[in-house]
Amino acid sequence: MNIKLFSFFLLLLVSIQLYPATVAVHDPSVVIVYKDATGNSYPENDATKTRTKYYYIFGTQLGAAYSTDMINWTAFTPSFSVNGTVSTNYLQVFNQAAQWSKHTTTAKLKENLWAPDIIFNKSMNKWCLYFSVNGDDWLSSIVLHTASKIEGPYEYAGTVVYSGMNHNSSGAGNTEYTKVTGQATVANRYLNVGNWKGEYGSSCIDPNVLYDKDGKLWLVYGSWSGGIFLLKLNEQNGLRNYSHNYGFTNFAADGAVWDGTRLRYDPYMGIHIAGGYYVSGEGAYVCYLTDKSGIGYYYMFISMGFYSPEGGYTMRVFRSATLDGIYKDITGDDAVFNRYILNYGNNTQYGFPIMQNFKYNWWNTAQIAQGHNSVLCDDDGNTYLIYHTKQDNGTIWHNVEVHQLFFNERGWFVAAPFEYRKGFALSTKTYTTEEIAGQYGIITHNTVDYVNLKSNTEQQIYLNADRSITGAYTGTWIYDFANGSQYLTLITNAGTFQAVVCEQLMDGLSTHTIGFTGVNAANERALWGYHYPKTQVANSVIHRGSSLTVGYAAYSLAWNDYNSFLKHTASGDFMHEYTFVNYTQAAENWHNWAIALTANNQTWYMRADAYSNSTFTGSTVGYKYNWDWANFKDIYQNKEVRVRVLRQGTTINVFAYIGEELIYTSTATNCPTTAMDVYLGGEKCYLDVKKVTTANLENRNTVGTTTEYGTYPSAFNTAQSKQTIVSGNFELNYQFNNYRNQTSNDNWDNYIISATAANQTMLLRADAYAVNPQGTLAYTYDWDWTIFTKLMSGAKVDLNIKRTDNTIAYNAVITDTTGAIYHYTTLNTNAPTGDMQFGFTSEESMLDIFKTETITYSGTDIQNITQTIELQKGWNLISINIIPDMSNCRDAQPCVSTATPTVFAGLDVQEIKTMDAYWKKANLNFLNTLKTIEPGNGYLVNMNNAGTLSVTGVPVEARLIAPLQSAGWHLIGCPFQTPTSFSNHFNSTNCETIKNFDGFWIPNGTNNSIQNLEPGKAYFIK
Repeated sequence: MNIKLFSFFLLLLVSIQLYPATVAVHDPSVVIVYKDATGNSYPENDATKTRTKYYYIFGTQLGAAYSTDMINWTAFTPSFSVNGTVSTNYLQVFNQAAQWSKHTTTAKLKENLWAPDIIFNKSMNKWCLYFSVNGDDWLSSIVLHTASKIEGPYEYAGTVVYSGMNHNSSGAGNTEYTKVTGQATVANRYLNVGNWKGEYGSSCIDPNVLYDKDGKLWLVYGSWSGGIFLLKLNEQNGLRNYSHNYGFTNFAADGAVWDGTRLRYDPYMGIHIAGGYYVSGEGAYVCYLTDKSGIGYYYMFISMGFYSPEGGYTMRVFRSATLDGIYKDITGDDAVFNRYILNYGNNTQYGFPIMQNFKYNWWNTAQIAQGHNSVLCDDDGNTYLIYHTKQDNGTIWHNVEVHQLFFNERGWFVAAPFEYRKGFALSTKTYTTEEIAGQYGIITHNTVDYVNLKSNTEQQIYLNADRSITGAYTGTWIYDFANGSQYLTLITNAGTFQAVVCEQLMDGLSTHTIGFTGVNAANERALWGYHYPKTQVANSVIHRGSSLTVGYAAYSLAWNDYNSFLKHTASGDFMHEYTFVNYTQAAENWHNWAIALTANNQTWYMRADAYSNSTFTGSTVGYKYNWDWANFKDIYQNKEVRVRVLRQGTTINVFAYIGEELIYTSTATNCPTTAMDVYLGGEKCYLDVKKVTTANLENRNTVGTTTEYGTYPSAFNTAQSKQTIVSGNFELNYQFNNYRNQTSNDNWDNYIISATAANQTMLLRADAYAVNPQGTLAYTYDWDWTIFTKLMSGAKVDLNIKRTDNTIAYNAVITDTTGAIYHYTTLNTNAPTGDMQFGFTSEESMLDIFKTETITYSGTDIQNITQTIELQKGWNLISINIIPDMSNCRDAQPCVSTATPTVFAGLDVQEIKTMDAYWKKANLNFLNTLKTIEPGNGYLVNMNNAGTLSVTGVPVEARLIAPLQSAGWHLIGCPFQTPTSFSNHFNSTNCETIKNFDGFWIPNGTNNSIQNLEPGKAYFIK
């Protein structure tokens, strides 16, 4: 290693700060600090939580910074003292170490103050700053300074360990060697031609001090040369524990312990846990962490390769069940080497490289040479990787980056694909298939041509609704919520990646997305992915009553009767969603709804029963469903169905729901990307359409600007969104995230609604204030103003704007990053009644818009009606054809009570029967098996006295009689609003006879005394 060149590069590196939100701290060591109002520093908060939390990092050449959010950093220089007097004479501050390293000027010494580590010593009640003092020819040492305050002044407390001793050297290093080993001269194993032997001896730099899981204090140190070593420290003074027994018994003649040709222990240097034989490896950082199952390991991060931009620098991960090793990577490779190997560049066999040179499509430069990290386990249990990174722009500039770490299913750390942003991590919810499925950009962290500053760039895959993977990789995917661990397994032609799903903000864009991060354990390759962020620009029509239908009440719709289907034309990426009641006699599985898409004279015709009549040329169609085919005909029959069709790129996914349950998905790959017609149709079914949404999927719409490092500089009203033009009575819905500068305490630095009428614009702010109000505004909200700026940072806003005549209601539901929900309403009376335009602007904030929706209505709501049925004394056969407007007759509540049947309130009812249930007045309620009166069912009602049954509610919109599932007698009602002939529903193949108290009907009979199903009546059918 060229130490002079190394020092020159470092001097340039640490002197440059690229961006106001980040800092150029090389080799950052992180610690949490709490400060009280007077500036005192503590490792934890007080019982009443009055202290302010900070994150401090310390780095090479006295670089340091602090932050409250790990995003916005403020640089500072720690202070030092000599005999209690603050001093910048670093030759005195590091006097003994400087002499050992042969530095004679402050400038030269400062160049060689490398890679410190900061920790709070619980026994000493001091902040302990361990610095490397580097020198030529391995004349290096690790020095401890302590302070009561995190910024200093730090006073010299002692030197922990030295390197570079030989027979000709003298001074502190030799004295320390003799003190530890009891030997007056340096043993030959450390020497090569009289000088320190780099293949064996440590390079005494890069300290990492930690408490083990039992509370014991240790030092990890070393760089290249002989490798990484572990020493026991004295908890009382933070220096070397001279009396500790490391537990080895199989010593060689010279006192070392070997495992074959792997060094395991040296009496002076300590336990050998990584490296050796001059293989690369520096900046080791060890931490003990447990996963959610409680299984814990010591994880060791080592930076291998040369630290410069072209040096192939990567962070590698090993782990061990015990602090003293043996540390192994995912494939079982030992961190301690038994010979020299070039373990960087194209060789990343040893240790899991958690990331390598990479570049997202929208970046101007790649991030390269990431390394020399520390790890932070925060108070909330989240874990973060803090490291420095460089760029491929031909300079040696660098900055600090923070990525969250997650445990994958194998218990190995994987790093988030984007830099840390508060509030974006593992979700607490279970993702739906629809949320995960879609088009992803991915980066596989392979080796690259480091010398020429090459980097891994994006590829594209689709995680499809049928659980297949297509694109750059092919295979299948499996999602498992796993009690919040959010596991995602990608089984691909490139191997199996065990990943984690996470919420992310995309670096440089500040757009929210679902991402994943994983590793292929077979070849230790990291894989990152992010869902392409889109904005739905939607138009929805809510069809009231039965204002839009597909098919015919006689169930005669042909499967290819496209003229009777509902048709929309779509281009680009799109989403169409249809909500409808699927009326069908279900004689065959395919007598249900269907979706057809046509383009370039080709059609994909997808049926509800997981079958396609035709597909696009070259397309592959897959299906996934959760039904039992034996019961399939019941799945859709007379049910409200919601079908969503999405095209992204060349893939089309279809999702079908009954209620909120996803029951069926289908995926077509290699589809046309040209304009296509989308049809909702089917065969021998009748679709009563309730809502239709057609949406373009645009690249994510945002309002405001962001810097690469997550700040939002847009001045008031300088950034505007697209405008939505409305007239008459209207309804709009917007869904977006609100981002704001973490350091701002101004309530108005949030989203702003712009409402324009007659060339006058009102700006309605998120903090219950309006600029240029139009009409009268009344505000209501349920937040505490003392937390307003905090809750709005990263909040998700669901905003509905609705005008009725001259009143506009603005209703916002605001969900903060903790999941707490707040409400904000502005009622604008005497509002403009003419044409208006709506949009957004911002101030030192940014809107990340997921959805804009214009909602219109068609038809009229069905009005309540009253059905009356005359009941005679004695037995009656009856049915109702409305849904009772009674809350206790809905939601599975009883419509029949012990005293008086609820539907029959005021009537003297003795008994009610169906074919398989009953209610009796004399029974205790728990003995009665009949609990509800359902529209369309038949009932035998025994009256003690005659009376009139009156039931008010919404009329049933039935189109057919539900098929009878077994032979024998059944009791049915009339679900229709008008009489309908028996022959419309029954024939000799499904019916033998129908009768009630009025008469009988036999299919093809000539003497039938009844002909119709009549509202209010019931019938026995065989």
